Amino acid sequence: MSDTRPLEGQRALVTGGSRGLGAATARRLAGMGAEVIVTYRQRHSEAAEVVAACNDATPGSRAEQLDLLEEDSVRALFERLTDRGDELDVVVANAAATAFKPLLELKMHQIDKTFAISVRHFLLVSQLAFPLLQPRSGRIVAISGADTVGYIPGHGLLAAAKAGMETIVKYLACELGPLGVTAVGVLPGFIDTESIQLMTGPFHAKLIAAEERTHPLRAAATPDDASEAVALVCLPEARWLNGQIVQNDGAGLFAYMGRFGQAWSMVPDEMVMPDVSDAPMLRSTDDPPA
Repeated sequence: MSDTRPLEGQRALVTGGSRGLGAATARRLAGMGAEVIVTYRQRHSEAAEVVAACNDATPGSRAEQLDLLEEDSVRALFERLTDRGDELDVVVANAAATAFKPLLELKMHQIDKTFAISVRHFLLVSQLAFPLLQPRSGRIVAISGADTVGYIPGHGLLAAAKAGMETIVKYLACELGPLGVTAVGVLPGFIDTESIQLMTGPFHAKLIAAEERTHPLRAAATPDDASEAVALVCLPEARWLNGQIVQNDGAGLFAYMGRFGQAWSMVPDEMVMPDVSDAPMLRSTDDPPA
């Protein structure tokens, strides 16, 4: 192990690793010396691109197909890992999917899918990964979201599932800590991802401009930015973060009310507030994670 490659000789599994924060995390962990297993559901070509970048940094990375909506797919992945003799040092549970709708409009299948990924099969992944992690004092890292600490329109269902995930992290920390495996949650703030760009459409440029003018760091976080804290909690030195939900938002969430006031003060007195009745509601196409 070296200062520049602190994860040399380790192996990490990153779910939902074909794009966004998952892809950025996979590339960063590989840059730190880890062999990375990237999972994907349908986006094989994108996952292959991420793996190629990982292999440029650390040979031995690969992609594995995984459908977190299906229990059999989860079990099959870990059977393949076991058959290959793949021990793990880190599991990053990044994949998520939901329907961005008001709670009263949600259908039962949308609720089931959201909880299947972030609660039911997150716990199953943790159970199946434990035997591969325990011999090497491993770490489980769960990616939560800002909707668990503040209201975001249309995010009630995902917030409930992610809050459940956070609770599981804390219980895993207490139950697995004595056995050598630790669990940590990471809660990013706003990240400028492909999904955000699709959901905000023509409002995207204004959203980024607002982040750059009012965020305490005067920037809109990219997936590469957000991957920094995920990588940090994967280090052996982060052991005492066991059970914590680490906010990786650059103080943006705490500063939100002040940011709103700051943005308001920038509006000239004579300016008429725009009609936002046609602004889009955040909705998904119900696609599961890539």
